[in-house]
Amino acid sequence: MDLGLRDRVAIVGGSTRGIGLAVATALAKEGASVTICGRDEAALRRAEIDLARLGSQHRVLAIPANLAQERDIRRVVRDTYNRFDQVGILVTHTGAAGDDMPATELDDSHIGSALERNLYSAIRLSREVIPHMKQQHWGRILNLLPYRAHDSGARTALSTLSERSIVGFFRELAEELASFNITVNNVVTGPVATEVYTSAMEEQAQAEGQRVEDFMKKTAKQYPMKRLGRPEEVGDVLAFLASERSSFITGTTIVADGGALPQVR
Repeated sequence: MDLGLRDRVAIVGGSTRGIGLAVATALAKEGASVTICGRDEAALRRAEIDLARLGSQHRVLAIPANLAQERDIRRVVRDTYNRFDQVGILVTHTGAAGDDMPATELDDSHIGSALERNLYSAIRLSREVIPHMKQQHWGRILNLLPYRAHDSGARTALSTLSERSIVGFFRELAEELASFNITVNNVVTGPVATEVYTSAMEEQAQAEGQRVEDFMKKTAKQYPMKRLGRPEEVGDVLAFLASERSSFITGTTIVADGGALPQVR
């Protein structure tokens, strides 16, 4: 299936590893030019090389950036436009919100920091790309939201706050942008076998005195599909939502979880 992404230009946040890199890879495989960014420059350069192998170096722009910083956001969008003469796809990637405290103990600094990294970052990125999308009368804004906000029994007040705020804000944005042929959607992931998730499982296994392999298998069996997701499976979902094939889908939240998160359906 041709997704119609050839010669489109995407900015993918948090794209040096894991799901973010899988999204960038899926878009690049479909012929899109991709700007990737992250704070770990060594990981950024490795990702740049991997993506360049899928097409050409000219189709990949790697920018060291912290997307929690407004000046870095402006620089990433400006440099992308200067390089490719357009910006049509934005993928924001909500990261860890710093959940480790009961909701009753959170003060304004904890809450403000979480919103700055996640909600404000997504809003600022969108604000920078929307004028370009309006000008070309085409755009896709996608927010990749984490599994942790639905992790039963965990202290997830900050993740939940960030995610619910993003979903609410971008639902309104979807209505405002629909007439410009710009779609806005969210994707919530389930348990996916990324480095971060696997590392957390290893720590938990060690704390419980279990072999990592046994603990991972036991954890996976709790889910309907009896396995963890693969980053590329989520990448394919985002590529579809970024494509011409999804032109009538907007203002919604897609759950890519293998059936693991029935409470968000």
